[in-house]
Amino acid sequence: MKTVIRTPSGSFVQDIKAIIGQARTQALRRVDFYRVEMYWKVGERIFNEEQQGKDRADYGSYLIRELAKEIEAEYGSGF
Repeated sequence: MKTVIRTPSGSFVQDIKAIIGQARTQALRRVDFYRVEMYWKVGERIFNEEQQGKDRADYGSYLIRELAKEIEAEYGSGF
């Protein structure tokens, strides 16, 4: 029995590349959406903690600095 090796046509390869490209684009958009949602929720939570129902936050509480120390080890710099 003879083995037949088929070379994929150019249009077939282009179709596969387009499917992969579209999936990557959609994945990035979803990641971006959830990243923005995460930042919004984190910011809202920080705001609520700092303000605690007051019109203005107290100055000098260092909440953000201390929060960064707590989460940086697990999530890396930038948080």
